[in-house]
Amino acid sequence: MVRMLVILLLTTNISFAQKTDTVKSNTAKTDSSKKILIDSSRIAGLGKRLVKADSAGRVRFISRIFKADSAKKANPARKALIRSLILPGWGQATNKEYWVMPIVYGAAAGGIFSFYVNNHRYQYYKGKLTELVVGGATEVMLNNYVGIGIKQSDKQIGPFTKAQVEPVVNTYRRYRDLTVIVFAVGWALQAVQANVSAHLKNFDMSDDISIKFQPSVQPTFMGSAVGASLVFKFK
Repeated sequence: MVRMLVILLLTTNISFAQKTDTVKSNTAKTDSSKKILIDSSRIAGLGKRLVKADSAGRVRFISRIFKADSAKKANPARKALIRSLILPGWGQATNKEYWVMPIVYGAAAGGIFSFYVNNHRYQYYKGKLTELVVGGATEVMLNNYVGIGIKQSDKQIGPFTKAQVEPVVNTYRRYRDLTVIVFAVGWALQAVQANVSAHLKNFDMSDDISIKFQPSVQPTFMGSAVGASLVFKFK
């Protein structure tokens, strides 16, 4: 009988210990699964917030760029200036000032013609000066130019020495360089004219001015003061 009681006690202890270990292992598994779920949900939430913040920042950045670019493109004065710098007269055509275009192209044609003539004469007299300096000649004969172009007469004049030809070479070289400078200045001026004209198109230049008195309240160090204001209005 005693043996039977001992065997029953041992069997009960072993089964109770196994159940306790099983419960502990199940609890540990539950806790670990809960931790994994919580950590994964937190990581997923953080990733979503980061993605949303990054996408929102990109959207705002892109929208600012497009707004700035559209504002620049919508500026007619800037458009006229850039087009005039690219091609003379294009800005005036953008402003629909077609009467200015013949003036611009006439001035450009005059500058190109002046450069061509001065450069042609400079090269001619420079060649004659080369004959005196490099060729060893003491005097040279020159063909005189007829009119304002590059046409030369058949009759030669001279003889001329190096001291007489060299100042002529320097003069036409100076004229040629000055033509380039004037042409560049004229290009810039016509671009400025197109830009200013585009600005003035949106400016109210009406002579109809109305004056209006209206009451106003002005803040002072002692409170507020009631007075009248004079308002100029352009119609």
